[in-house]
Order: sequence, then C-alpha cells, then structure tokens
Amino acid sequence: MIEDSHAHRPLQPTGHGECRSRRDVVDCGPRLKGQVVGSMKRRDFLHDASGALLAGCVGAGALAGNARAAAAGPAPQGESEAGRPDARGPRDRLVVSTWWFGVAANGSAWEALRRDGAHPLDAVEAGTRVAEADPEVNSVGFGGLPNAEGVVQLDASVMRGDTLGCGAVAALEKVLHPISVARLVMERTPHVLLVGPGALAFARAQGFEEQELLSPKAREAWEQWKATRGQPGARGPAEPFEVARASSLDHDTIGMIALDGGRFATAVTTSGLAWKLPGRVGDSPIIGAGSYCDDLVGAAVSTGVGEEVIRTGGCVSIVEAMRRGLPPRRASIDVLHRIRRAQGALGRQGDVAFIAVSRGGEVWGGSLLPGFEYAYTDGDGTRRIQGEVVA
Repeated sequence: MIEDSHAHRPLQPTGHGECRSRRDVVDCGPRLKGQVVGSMKRRDFLHDASGALLAGCVGAGALAGNARAAAAGPAPQGESEAGRPDARGPRDRLVVSTWWFGVAANGSAWEALRRDGAHPLDAVEAGTRVAEADPEVNSVGFGGLPNAEGVVQLDASVMRGDTLGCGAVAALEKVLHPISVARLVMERTPHVLLVGPGALAFARAQGFEEQELLSPKAREAWEQWKATRGQPGARGPAEPFEVARASSLDHDTIGMIALDGGRFATAVTTSGLAWKLPGRVGDSPIIGAGSYCDDLVGAAVSTGVGEEVIRTGGCVSIVEAMRRGLPPRRASIDVLHRIRRAQGALGRQGDVAFIAVSRGGEVWGGSLLPGFEYAYTDGDGTRRIQGEVVA
C-alpha cells in the first residue's frame, strides 16, 4: 500500500477530494524542464452520432482541463527519434505513463519512487491514484463515463516484475481507487482477478469506503446520450451491442510503468468504454493483455480499444518479443501490425497504443492513429512525448 510520508502509515481510501491540483502534484516530483507542459487535443473517435454528442457535452467540461493546461505551455514536441524520449540514452530509474494526465500522475509516482525502501509498485500505485481521483479525467475513476445504464464500473490491475505477482479487479463499483484494491488482491489473496460483486465485497472487507462515482458532468453526458437513442442516425435500444461498440469516444486508460535499478512494476486503471454494456471488461485488468512486466526483460502497457489488445495478448507479446532480443520499438510495432491485420479482416476500426520499456531503460511509445502521447519522467524532469504513428 502507499505510505503517508508524514505519519508512516498506510493511506486509507478517501473521497475524490484527496486529489491535489495538477500543478501541485507535478511540483512534488522533479521540475518540468522550462515550464509546465501544455496539453494537446485528444484523439477524435467520432464514428457516429453518439460520439459527436459526447464530444459536445464533454468537450466543454471534462476536456476543460486540456484547455487550462494548453494555456500553460506548448503541446508535446517531436523528438530526435519517433516515439522515444530523447537521444541521451536509457536510464535506470524512470516513470512513463499514457496521456496528458500522466504528467500529474508521474509527479506522485516519482515522489514515491524516491522514498527510502520504495518499490516501483509503490510508485505506480501512487501515480495512478491521482488520475482515479481527478474528475477532469473522463476515462478513469471519479468522473469516468458510465456504462449504458449510467453506472460507473472500473477495471484495474497491478504487476511486479520480480515475482510476476499480479492482482486485478473488473466491473468494480462505488470504490474510488480500484488500483489499490487490485494490489490487495495480489498481496492478500491467492487469486489474480476479482470481478463485480465479489470485487466489491473484497474491497469492503479491506476497509475501502464506498461513494458515488458518477460526477455531475458524466451524468449530464450520459443523460444526453440516452436522449439521442432512437433518433435518426443514432443507435437505438434494439441494437445494444452496436451502441457499446460504436460509441467509444475515449479509450484513454492510464497505464504506467516504473523502473528502478532493474526492478519493474506496472499499473493500469480505467472506467472503460463510455456507454458500454454492463459487465463489459476490456484489457486493463487482464494481465498479459493490458500490461505485463518481467524484471529479466522489460515491461509494456496499453491504451485503446481493449478488445483488440486482448485478441493479440498485446503486452505479454511485446515483452516476450523483447525476451527474444527485439528492442521495444520493433516488438511493439509487430504487435500493432497484428492488430491492424485483424481489424482489417472483419472491417473493425479503433486505435491502440503501447508504451514499452526494456530492462536497460530504453523507452518507446506509439499507436495506430495520430494523437497518442505519453509522459516520461527521469532525474532530469518530466516531458510529454508524442508517440510514433505506426504505418
């Protein structure tokens, strides 16, 4: 569990008020180079009318954090090699995480990683809790967009690379920090994955408080989406599977990797697809799909359409390719090509992105479609890196 540096005791699960401002969180870790980085506009997944509605409703609310951050500095810049942080060489202590909100998450993760006796698992838990508690992030935790019935169901997983220990929860309701529940599944049970009511019962037994996770902005978006069903051009109630598949505006899961002196840990947490069928589970809580790490080889995390990642065993495929000697970039691109071929065979579409880190600290991030970015933190500071778009 995360420790309180002042009282030296485990932090208890709290309400969403625990989240500090992004600027405060970033300032806990290494200083950003130059100025606080800005934010770029997220990818546009407007494939149908429900997506367009969500963009209009959420764009002025949940995405307002992007606009505020944009005023603080520039969008991520291209690097010397696509998808890689810089040309200064690998580092033996680093944190990487997906998307613009990874900047704040990395700040808390780095602070945790620098504590005496800390394991990278402490860092990834601390970092991803920041995104879970931030109401401006509409794809994770409090403020996450709900399923088709208006219920926020959360998925999360953690893994450590020394023992291959892992834990996960799926379709968990009413608990703000599923990432911490997932860690306790690993540490206090013989199991790997708990789901739905069983996951909630376990969280209650561990002392986690329950709270409403549907924020006012997310409720408004869901109510407007409901109002469009049955209208011309919108998916109707008779097509629930099509609604769940096509209305996926955001796939902005936060996935995080921490490396410290050859030790790895990963964490992934998300509210999943907006308007998904109740009980739908993506790749995030599936060890080997949404994340994987092995201290002998490296680590990978994913974000995007979870079903596509599950079909290819995305992250374990990347790590095993690195075990065979491929660098992170080549290993990840091979899996992205497999996903693209599978999509084309049945006419599917949607983005997938990976971040991969080798045992030696080499980092790469990229995606099928433009717009993916990730946050990279080492002893020199935090930078937002534009991911490589894989042709």
